[in-house]
Amino acid sequence: MQVAVVGATSLVGQSILELLAVRGFPAERVVAVDVPEREGETVAYGNRELDVRAVDSFGFDEIALALFAAGSDIARAHVPQARAAGAAVVDFSAAFRHDPEVPLVAPSVNAAELEGLAEAALVAVPNCTVTPLAQALQALRPLGLQRVTVSTYQSVSGSGQAAMEELANQTTALFSQRDAEVTVFPKRIAYNVLPLIGDRNAEGISDEEQSVIDETRRLLGQPELPVFATCVRVPTFFGHGWSVTVDLEKGVDAGRAALLLQAAGIKVRDEKTADGFVTPMEATGNDVVWASRIRRQGNTLAFWLTADNVRTGAALPVVAIAETLLKNGYFAVR
Repeated sequence: MQVAVVGATSLVGQSILELLAVRGFPAERVVAVDVPEREGETVAYGNRELDVRAVDSFGFDEIALALFAAGSDIARAHVPQARAAGAAVVDFSAAFRHDPEVPLVAPSVNAAELEGLAEAALVAVPNCTVTPLAQALQALRPLGLQRVTVSTYQSVSGSGQAAMEELANQTTALFSQRDAEVTVFPKRIAYNVLPLIGDRNAEGISDEEQSVIDETRRLLGQPELPVFATCVRVPTFFGHGWSVTVDLEKGVDAGRAALLLQAAGIKVRDEKTADGFVTPMEATGNDVVWASRIRRQGNTLAFWLTADNVRTGAALPVVAIAETLLKNGYFAVR
């Protein structure tokens, strides 16, 4: 099996390559692909360095699986090319997330969508802000989800390498008593929070908030579920946080809620310990969605989630989908 990682130099692309190597994905060959400007650079794959090839001249002819982490424009231009060459495609971009003909899959939530896929299948991966949230909500579904209210606290890595550089440069400038240059974000991000991610629609809902609403509903299979989201950019480099409040049909105490979350693969930090909550810094660099600050009032449950947005929220679902397709025998019959 030959695998192409498109967008290999991006933060998510590099994390995908790391996870493929660490988890021992059985690829005969892995090819790093990116925009022409990145051709000739190298990226790490285990203990090897891969030369980056330009997507515009890459044929996909011998590729069985193409993992896209390159943004919507590249996906729209080259996913059809990869599929025409016979490759299955897993795409981490917004290009196909709202296409009803394309399954939107977070393996921790709706892995059954990966069964019985046709040849040269295309699978869309949710926004990294959605997957950990949907995993927690899926765990609580036996209690009857009535309404979800979530505020996100999203690190700058969610906007890419340039955003991380902007935070670093602004912080350095302010320490040096110089003006902080603003280019990536609409206002200064250093020592600040920005309560808007993306453009706003006529109702004032931002692009990111609409993504959380639409994709959460679709993953859970509850298109009418009331979801109200407020998405905030915060001056951390990695790790997103979610403050989640869920109205339930059935009352539940914090202990029972913790057991449900743990059964869904979420790690719960005990409130009674001295360090009884988890921060984005602690969640960075591991594959875990963490829950803490679990509390209840009547039929309303509130809790705090945090996870590495690049690794756990983005790269891991891509690799997990590839592993599930392999386990399902998708490639064996092609």
